[in-house]
Formats: sequence, structure tokens, C-alpha cells
Amino acid sequence: MSDFKSELGFQDCWDSEANRKLNKPAAGSVDSGGRKRKAGAQDADRSTAQAQAISAADKARLARIVKGAPEVMVKVSKPAKNDKSGNPIKVSRASEAVRASEHLAYISRNGKIEVENDRGEAFNGRTQVGAIYREWIEKHDEDRREGSATDRTRITTSIVFSMPGTANAEAVKDAVRALARQEFQGRHDYAMALHTDTHHPHVHLTLRTVGEDGEKLNLRKADLQRLRDTFAEKLRTRGIEAESTPRHARGVTRRGEVTPVYKIRQRGGKPLADARKMRQVRRDLEDNGGRLPQKAWDDALIARRNRVMATYDQAATILAGSADPNDRDLARETKRFAARLTETTTQRAEMARSLAGQDAARSAPRERGKPTDSPERQQDLSKGSPDRGGRQR
Repeated sequence: MSDFKSELGFQDCWDSEANRKLNKPAAGSVDSGGRKRKAGAQDADRSTAQAQAISAADKARLARIVKGAPEVMVKVSKPAKNDKSGNPIKVSRASEAVRASEHLAYISRNGKIEVENDRGEAFNGRTQVGAIYREWIEKHDEDRREGSATDRTRITTSIVFSMPGTANAEAVKDAVRALARQEFQGRHDYAMALHTDTHHPHVHLTLRTVGEDGEKLNLRKADLQRLRDTFAEKLRTRGIEAESTPRHARGVTRRGEVTPVYKIRQRGGKPLADARKMRQVRRDLEDNGGRLPQKAWDDALIARRNRVMATYDQAATILAGSADPNDRDLARETKRFAARLTETTTQRAEMARSLAGQDAARSAPRERGKPTDSPERQQDLSKGSPDRGGRQR
């Protein structure tokens, strides 16, 4: 691709490598085709597109995406707001001490799993893991005396790093170890433990919230994406194919479920959030004559999907003109991938369809009524109805 000059940006799909490091939004934009062009400018635009290039990093990422590379998961575990009896938990030094102790016991499976700290020290057994807790409590109390923490400051922040079940568990742990050293060592105390007793190998990385400089850890959406990118990069250097693309770049419309709802559904239960959302959708349908009103975020979702598809289409056009047969193969794969990104059905829309189906099912028996009853059925009913104790012989 040496004959290509300027670069095509993928800011509508993902941030570039440089911008991920700087933690700033990507510069520039790719025209999504929404603006009408003058007829005289079409030839110039076509030659400009042919002169554009795709960076090696973006091309490699595009290849992983269209081939369906496994996606990493990084999630911050939020502390419970209520205790086991359903009573609200008031955040205090005492409640946080209990939570930190229980969390360290959980990630170590009560001392049965090895826990490693930021100094590379290994802790086995409940007594040794308890030493981490006592050290952190002492530091937390010191932070409180110095004003870096209050009674309402969380002692720890927990992050979960996960990969699909086919990934090598030890390689996953090693990748998280490398990430933690790069991102947090020298700034925040941390402890980590590998769990392999679920469908996906995952690592719990627990950090002390107040850093060595007195600053509190406050992970935002952009920080989580950077952690996902770094985790995927560390896995790839260890021979594990992994990606960390945003949902919209993969054509995924819905967010992942929060952990409590996911666990309730795993146990076969019905989360209260489902019923609440269903009631809201029903109200929207009733207030709008049976039609689901279009929300601002619905329009934004469709607009972003159009920009993503336009970017992929433009990349496919550029790659198709390359002299490299591998580029042309990627162009065909990208075209096929982009063609599958047309689905924009939200959870609200699916709930509305479900309600419409339920209403139709309830009204169907009343519409069929008596004319469909056969003479044999009427004769059976005269001998006794099953719900009145009648029995067919």
C-alpha cells in the first residue's frame, strides 16, 4: 500500500492508537455521505479517496473485527447498595472495612486461591490474605487523618478482566499482571486473583482507591475503553487473538447487563428491572396509539450506525484498489461485514413487539369462538367438563 498517501480515519468506529494514549477524542472526520455534493466535485473526491491510506494498525484491527476476534471484557464491580436483608448500606469506615475484608475473602475463595499484590508477592491461605487487608486498612486510616479520604471514601475499587473460555487462563492472568504494572504500579496498591471455576477465565484486580499521591481513582468510560484496549494488546502479545472494539463498531445495539441482573437471570429468575421497563413501554404504546415513540437516542443510534457503515464501505473501496491481494481479500470481508450492520432494534422495540404478540394471542381465542367447536366437542362437554370433575372415557 505504498502508493497510498494520506490516511483514512476510523474515529466513527474506534479511537486511533495515539489518541488512546493521549486519552483525547480523535481528530478529523470521515464523510458519511449525508451531505449533497456538487456534480463537478465528484471526480476530485474520487481521486482523493483513492489517494487515502489505511494505517497498518487500523488495517490489522479491521481484519480482526471482520473475522470475529474474541472481545475482551473489562468491568468495574460496583459495591452493593443493600445488605442481604434488603436494608440500605450506609457507607462508613466500618461498613467499608467489612466490605473490603469480604471482597478479599471472595477473590481468594477464602484463602484457597493465590492472591498476588503489586510488589509481586504471593499470598496463600486466609491468614496471609488477611495481611493485605490489615495493611490497606492502616493506609486508609492514615489517608483519613491526612484528609485524602473521608468516612464515605471507598477503600477499594474492583475491576474484572475476562476472556472467552477457550483462552489460556494463565496467559490471561499474565496479561492483567502486565496491564496492572503499566497502569497502576507505583500509584495504587493492588491485589489480583485468577478465577477458573466459571465459563470464562477471569481476573479480579482490586485496587486501593486512594493513590500514593492522595488522588482517588475515578474510572470513567474513556478509561475503561483504554483498559480494554491495553488488555487486548497484552493478550495479543501472548499469542491470544483478542479485540476491544466499542459495541457500535461491531453492530451491537444493546449494552451488556449489569452484574446483579445477569446473575439473577443465570439463576432462572426474573429481574425487577424487566417488569419496570415493560411497564414503561406499555405506557408509551398506550399514550401514542399503539406506536412506540422515537426517542432522541434512537435517532443517534441510527445516525452513528450509518457513519460506521460509511467508514467501512470507504475502507473497503480503498483496499479493493490495492495491489496487495491480502488487501483485496480484506476489502471483500469488510464489505460482507458492513452489510450485516443494518439491525438497529433496541430493547424497547423488542419489548413492544413482545407486548403486541401477547395482546394478539389473548384476543385470538375470543375471535375463534363457538363456531369452531365440533359436534364431538359439544357432545363431550355435555358429558361433563374436565374442570368440573368430568372425565373422558
